[in-house]
Amino acid sequence: MKEAALEVQGIGVHFGGVAALEDVSFAANAGEVLGIMGPNGAGKTTLFNVISGIQVPTNGEVVFAGTRLRGRSIARIAALGITRTFQTPVMFWGLTVRESVAVALEAREQPGTYPPSFLRCLLPSGIGWPSRRAFDLAVLARADALIAASPLASLADRPTESLSFGEERLLEMARALALEPRALLLDEPLSGLNSGEVAQVLNEVRTARERGVAVLLVEHAVEELLAVADRIVVLDHGKKIAEGTCKQVVANPLVVDAYLGDEVA
Repeated sequence: MKEAALEVQGIGVHFGGVAALEDVSFAANAGEVLGIMGPNGAGKTTLFNVISGIQVPTNGEVVFAGTRLRGRSIARIAALGITRTFQTPVMFWGLTVRESVAVALEAREQPGTYPPSFLRCLLPSGIGWPSRRAFDLAVLARADALIAASPLASLADRPTESLSFGEERLLEMARALALEPRALLLDEPLSGLNSGEVAQVLNEVRTARERGVAVLLVEHAVEELLAVADRIVVLDHGKKIAEGTCKQVVANPLVVDAYLGDEVA
């Protein structure tokens, strides 16, 4: 039995009289990929907002590694080991790919540091803070090592504003993994990617799973989601309508009616 890293317990989110989520419960285990499936408006992004601290639930609780998250700040939740990506990648314009990964590394080592102090080591020799220079250079060296082992190896010195959308997705994934998360929330990471980029992102997802990360994956590309997920939770109109293995979920009549339809065939 795998360890339950993250537990969602009876989560409800109401906006006025509208229920975006209603009594949603499930557990995500360490070292597995849990797919979150459902049509547009099912409540998937709202669920991620609750887990990451952006949205306070109307009722229910999220428990991560035994710690209740209600009332904790976004920064505190991130410091516990929960990392999230967004449907639209968030880039640091003006930095290279290498420097962008270094920002994530420094955020892990020294939460709250801004602007990123590693930039000091880019100053001419003899200028800046000598007592910090070794640390700053170590951050960049670690960034180089991470990039070399990723699909971004040939892009290290490219400015982020020159990247294609698919390359931005890969950079966002690299930054997320640089934080060494215990839980990783991926919100449609395959959207807008070509087949080669899809394969690269899915490989990174599998790598995270092998490292013992609890990966929660929201994705509309059903075939790719089923190929990588260990289990699936299905939402519809804010409610959980199914949970189980991929085989169990695609055979569930409620899921077929609400979402899959002819895709099952």
